[in-house]
Amino acid sequence: MRSYRLLTTASLATLFVALSGSAVVAAPAPNTAAAAKADSATVTTAGGPQKAVRLANGERLELMSDDTRSGSLFRVLPADNADRAGRYAYASVGGTLRVQPEGHSAQAMKLTTGARVAAAATANTYPVKLTIASAVAVNSKMLYLWDRQTWASYLVKDEEFTPNGSVQLPAGDFFAVALYSRPGAGSYLLTRTFQVTNAGTTVRFEESAARETRIAVDEATARRQNSAVWISVPSGGLAGFAGGGAEKVYVTPFSLAGVSLRLHELLIKQGASEYVPSPYRYDLYHSFDNTVPANPVAQVATAGLARTVTSFRGQARNTNGWLMTVPATGDWTGVYLPSPVAIPGNITEYVTPNRSFQRLLSYRYLAHDLTLKNRALPAGTAAGETIGAAPFAPRPSDAATSGRDNATMWIYEYPSLSDAAGNLGLDNDAKVSVTLKSGWDTYASATGLSPYQPVSATVPTAAAVYQLDHTVTRAGSWSRLSTEVRSEWRFLSAAIPYQSRLPLVDVDFAVAGLDAQNTAGAAPVRIDATATSRRWDAIPTLTGLEYSTDDGATWLALPVSGSEDRASVELTLPSTVAFVSLRATAVDDFGGSLRRTVIRAFAGPASQSDETVGGTKVSNVVVNGGSPLVLTPSGARQFNAKFTATDPSGIADGDVYLYRGSYRNPDRVLVSGSPAVCTRVSATTATCQATFRVDPRLSLGKNALAGVWQVAVRAHGKDEKSFTDRHAVASISVRHHAKLTTSATPKSVRKGKTITVKGALTQANWENGAYSGYGGQLVTLQFRKAGSKKYVTLKKVRLDKYGKVSVKVKGSASGYFRLVFAGTSTTAAVTSSSAYVKVKK
Repeated sequence: MRSYRLLTTASLATLFVALSGSAVVAAPAPNTAAAAKADSATVTTAGGPQKAVRLANGERLELMSDDTRSGSLFRVLPADNADRAGRYAYASVGGTLRVQPEGHSAQAMKLTTGARVAAAATANTYPVKLTIASAVAVNSKMLYLWDRQTWASYLVKDEEFTPNGSVQLPAGDFFAVALYSRPGAGSYLLTRTFQVTNAGTTVRFEESAARETRIAVDEATARRQNSAVWISVPSGGLAGFAGGGAEKVYVTPFSLAGVSLRLHELLIKQGASEYVPSPYRYDLYHSFDNTVPANPVAQVATAGLARTVTSFRGQARNTNGWLMTVPATGDWTGVYLPSPVAIPGNITEYVTPNRSFQRLLSYRYLAHDLTLKNRALPAGTAAGETIGAAPFAPRPSDAATSGRDNATMWIYEYPSLSDAAGNLGLDNDAKVSVTLKSGWDTYASATGLSPYQPVSATVPTAAAVYQLDHTVTRAGSWSRLSTEVRSEWRFLSAAIPYQSRLPLVDVDFAVAGLDAQNTAGAAPVRIDATATSRRWDAIPTLTGLEYSTDDGATWLALPVSGSEDRASVELTLPSTVAFVSLRATAVDDFGGSLRRTVIRAFAGPASQSDETVGGTKVSNVVVNGGSPLVLTPSGARQFNAKFTATDPSGIADGDVYLYRGSYRNPDRVLVSGSPAVCTRVSATTATCQATFRVDPRLSLGKNALAGVWQVAVRAHGKDEKSFTDRHAVASISVRHHAKLTTSATPKSVRKGKTITVKGALTQANWENGAYSGYGGQLVTLQFRKAGSKKYVTLKKVRLDKYGKVSVKVKGSASGYFRLVFAGTSTTAAVTSSSAYVKVKK
């Protein structure tokens, strides 16, 4: 069974495809499944999709789905710790997806879907040269060509490091596309129509004929966060650009029946960033069908758009997230475009009306993904939506589910951390264990699997009752909910000569009365549990509902009728409860049963304190080598956070993040691009390190965020029971970089005459990306006599409100003047360069 056969557009079971020239980071290898005990049964654990595929520029290409029902959707993610992906060209032609990062060669992968109309070989063909006419050299490009009658594609031979390509063509009418970019100068999507009669020809793409294409809105504060611009032809082929932020795209105007220029743009508020998300989001789509006008700019009025407010709930912790969308255009291939969102937080969305969009939400950076329901909104104000409501628990999916085909049974329960609204989800860092038994015989047993990895086994063909245990565990610095989700099924199954879903019973949970962090307060909450069955003719019954306030050590029953498929119970929690776990049991009338447990289904009203279970300890926590983190106005800065973790069983993993303010309601959090990497030192000890990337303009965005930040650390023992989760285990000072200038006049003066020393102190302004005057501070004026190495203090002076100062002193000897700023808790110390004055007798 190929692992991607179960995927659809709405699937998060990401299929990563290795590209030519890429470096591949494989998923963790699963444990070997136990040997089977009956009737030649064998167990295989599918390798699952690879965790990452890196393009030549370090970015990652992820194929989100690849099936005949939904097409091939993909996304390109930034290189490690970068804030966004750069510009890249892409094309889907003849069943092949090609992606070309700006400044790099194109790389290709085969798709199982998409247009494969390729031109048949013809006896009489003629040489055709394609060339780009540009005032600036074009060395890296992509060239595509179609027959305008059949829309069959022809493969163009690229002449590398030149603006040329060549192809052999029969007589006919053709449409050609050229794509190339210049860093900082835009991307070009040039087109030409031409004919071939009875001889070869040269086809020139004129860069000078291209015009900027975009979607313009009437909101002055909006800026482009991300975009995709592509040409679509009737055979399903397409070619265009995506990524690159606000970088411009230029296109050749044309008029050609059946061909469209499509635009998808995300706009957010100027100055917003990953850690300072925009309060609004424009998600816009426009298609120039058949004709691209001389001015290919689509004007959009905000009043004519759909408007809605979307709320994102946190998982008992603050973090950053990404909302990704792709319009459903009918094209086989599409690219998800991301924009940052605050979690928890609200965002006002302005969306092209009556256009269906497919959507994803990613917590942190590729940690927990939710596939949101497709959405098409009418113009005007629409009802809001809450995403990420707890509990996070399994939800059945028609596209990715456990099943059977004759004597082969496979277990694939990837949407194991879906939200209460039914948005299918998984945590990429979670670990899965699976056991499949019948009576005393074990047919499959595997641990340490990724959520993507199905387990298959050969089982007897005769009808039998099976026990299936499926457990998902996770631990991340950004979430404290659904740390363990366990489903224990019993079901009857026999061989049938076609694929079918296993007849499993399910239970869905929902909790009303939680806040934006999925936390209960003093008021009662309402817990709903609903039993369902994957067998269409079965009648499910909810037989039990329990809760626990001690992570499942003890359970208290809630009232359930025992004769219906659902229950709704009100519960008031004591103020001392930090977390609430839920457990439910259900049966169906075919003998199937389920017990589902969600540890830490939601948070309780008690403040979340440090936790330690077992012998796990952390020590030697150091951020940025123990030095203050001094940040300039803008530009990326990387630094490391390290700690030592110990546990009698050894260290399985760890993580670290930074927060400012209170732990429960921080002003801001900083998370690393991926969990900490823990390196084994001994059987009980590991050193763990996480790498952070901060652009103060984008990551902070507020000057008030300077000062002391706290460090939170988490580590887990290999026994899968021990852990420690500590807040404020260390701190780091985050400061503005400062500049201080000094000048002295006149440059030559007689002894005893007046010298005027002037200075100006500025500090990095993270809000406007420049240096601003730092007024009201004390600076020290110092002097070093010519020939001496020692500076002496003359006086301390206070700067004016603009950060400037002017001091008069009497000239006593030739020498050097300078100003010294000692620094504050929010701004780094700085010493000016010296100003020389010659004193004559």
